[in-house]
Amino acid sequence: MAHVKGDSAVLEVSHKVYERSLVLYPSELRRDFGAEMVEVFDEQVWEAYSRSGFPGFLCVWFSAMREFVTIALPSRLAERVVPIVAVTAALALMMWFAGYIGYVMGTACPSCGH
Repeated sequence: MAHVKGDSAVLEVSHKVYERSLVLYPSELRRDFGAEMVEVFDEQVWEAYSRSGFPGFLCVWFSAMREFVTIALPSRLAERVVPIVAVTAALALMMWFAGYIGYVMGTACPSCGH
């Protein structure tokens, strides 16, 4: 398929949009593999666009969108939820322990602090 001048603009915009959408992935994954992910995506888009034109281009984007929804977003949410759950569990454990110590102290020494 012969490329016209507009093709490079479509591919460049696609590159920029995909690169910015990597924010949907966990930060550690972006740091370790972000450049490679963009490179592979660019190759897939270029190859699909060269072979099938715009329908091929859309197929690659559809696949990327499916990955964002099924992998990136759940992983990103888990990245934020895990610290919240850990802090909540630690606070709950500390409150239980404080209550338990209060109970033990009250049982062991009824006259202490009353």
